[in-house]
Amino acid sequence: MTVTADPGRPGGRARGTARRHRGGRLRCFLRLALPFFLRPAGRAAALKFTLAFGLAIAAVWIGFERNAWNQTFFGALERRDADAVFRATLDWIWLLALLVGVSVQRAYLERMVEIEWRTWLTRRLLDRWLGRGGLWRLESAGRIDNPDQRVAEDARLLSSLTVELTLRVLLDVVELGLYIGVLWYLSGTLALPLPGGGSLDLPGYMVIAAVLYAGIANLVAHRLGRPLAGLAARQQHREADFRFGLARLRDAAIEVALLGGGRREAGLAAGRFDAVRRNALDLARRHRIYALFQTPFSYTVLNISMFVTAPAYLAGQLDLGGMMQARGAFSTVVASFATLVFVYPKVAELMAVLGRLEAFEQALADRGHRLCPHPAARAAASDALVLEGVAVTTSDGQPLTRPIDLVLRPGEKVALTGASGTGKSLLLSAIAGAWPHVTGRIDRPRTGWPPVVVPQRPYLPGLALGDALLYPADGDLPESRAEAARLLEAVGLGRLVADLDGPPRDWDRQLSPGERQRLALVRALLRRPRWLLIDEATSALDAEAETRVLALIDRMHPPPAVLMVAHRPVAIAACDRVVELYPAADVPPDQAPA
Repeated sequence: MTVTADPGRPGGRARGTARRHRGGRLRCFLRLALPFFLRPAGRAAALKFTLAFGLAIAAVWIGFERNAWNQTFFGALERRDADAVFRATLDWIWLLALLVGVSVQRAYLERMVEIEWRTWLTRRLLDRWLGRGGLWRLESAGRIDNPDQRVAEDARLLSSLTVELTLRVLLDVVELGLYIGVLWYLSGTLALPLPGGGSLDLPGYMVIAAVLYAGIANLVAHRLGRPLAGLAARQQHREADFRFGLARLRDAAIEVALLGGGRREAGLAAGRFDAVRRNALDLARRHRIYALFQTPFSYTVLNISMFVTAPAYLAGQLDLGGMMQARGAFSTVVASFATLVFVYPKVAELMAVLGRLEAFEQALADRGHRLCPHPAARAAASDALVLEGVAVTTSDGQPLTRPIDLVLRPGEKVALTGASGTGKSLLLSAIAGAWPHVTGRIDRPRTGWPPVVVPQRPYLPGLALGDALLYPADGDLPESRAEAARLLEAVGLGRLVADLDGPPRDWDRQLSPGERQRLALVRALLRRPRWLLIDEATSALDAEAETRVLALIDRMHPPPAVLMVAHRPVAIAACDRVVELYPAADVPPDQAPA
């Protein structure tokens, strides 16, 4: 297979899609919702949501009956009818018990929908981020902060807030349709006196008052609550930065202790928290401003309803029970129509979450499009790794290295040398397919590809040792256990043989850098590679241990082809030949790559 690099493509420059397209967040929401609810598990979740909505409608009906109960109960009180009061009390108890049962089951179904949707969302985001090479590409581009938070926290908030707000809006529509007719009927006609004499008949005046009152409240809520979305997004960002800094500090605990950097790190952490605190104060002040409107609105709805219904009562159009029923209907219509007043902070939070997920999705799409150009494929002329005029560039196209030509045949060992910072590690990454910013052509061999790569800083997952040696494969070690034990003994890690079937451990913390490098080489050799790319993977070993470890490669049958970034004499001497890589600055201007 042949990979032809695109020298003209700059690296990933994530654009703020939300700023360029008004409907960006809506499209992002549809991408994260429709595929789930159209699949079998999603249809089951949609059924649960429908049942939850049905139970919510039942709760609305119960509330409607309780509102009608007001007329019965207060009418009985006005008549001083003890039997009717007792019967109404029993009805109230029955309605309350029914409401409790319906509400509990509805809440359970809501949680089930949230969990199932979040599960699908998390797996989808994990697959796009980790399963398709997005992890390294996003990190190398450096345009997305805290992707782990977007997977763990934002997926949870998207599912929970969407289910909660959707049910709230649907129920408000149902309540509005149910109660507005009752309120219109109870309103009767209000006669407004005119200055010149006579009067103006105003039918359904309570409905008109409710719509005007709620409409004005919605406009004020939007005006006061609009800054909450930006502040909420900034708070999520700064909280994640603070947590990440503390987690990173744990990974470097011994280094910080040896350097005596505890006080300095405490100051840096305090500085990051100060950013959290400042934005939290801004958010609290904005919430206070919003609460100065929302709180009196919430508390005065019932009182306003009393003043609005009083004219009909004083005119004799309503008795006390009818007035209480109209009062409840008015409050419900206002609350249903003014939904925005009560849910605006959560809507702002949802918009912030969608903005972060939209940026994450766009960055992953950009990385997939820009960092993985479709290669021009052709059969290699021979079963060899061939580099023709290959030069590594930065993500924005600036050349880092002088073009090189290289042919690596099966069984050969080639040392790649050069000054520090030349781009040797990036060249290995480009050959392996992880760094796309190269010019020239890379012909990959027809068989035995992809290669096994051994980096200078090996990653050892916190698994049982046997599973860590199989990583990234997922399986059982028994077939390779004897070979693993032999290799551990050969590299001087025989004490770890007993841990092959042991419990999971944090190997990065428990092993020294040299031990981790030896373990990484054992893992690579267990895979019996045909092509092996080694990036200074013996730099933490002494000369004797390095010689012993590299000799294991020679004893493999068949021996792999090895391209090794090397600086030390032992590693260079173990190779058949040496290729030196020069920085682009050493190239005469007329020979510099474009």
